[in-house]
Amino acid sequence: MNLKLFIKKNVQLARCPNCNTIASLRRSRSRNIFEKIIKKLKISAYFCQSCGWRGRLLTFKLSRNFFKLIFFYIMTMVVSAYIVLRFLRSYFD
Repeated sequence: MNLKLFIKKNVQLARCPNCNTIASLRRSRSRNIFEKIIKKLKISAYFCQSCGWRGRLLTFKLSRNFFKLIFFYIMTMVVSAYIVLRFLRSYFD
């Protein structure tokens, strides 16, 4: 079972949102301080070589079993907290 919540996708092989051509997207440089801040959030700017579209695309997508993993992590934390609580109560009583 893959325990990753997010998967990094190769945006350069994706379709352009404007013209739907495949593998025409390239990274675009940040033009101002606002774009540099947005880039730190893994939302990079791209441009299409065929139609000239420029915009932002997420470089990560949710894994196929994202909700199962979230449930698994939450249940693991609850069970661990319960075990620690039982241990502390038995030790200090």
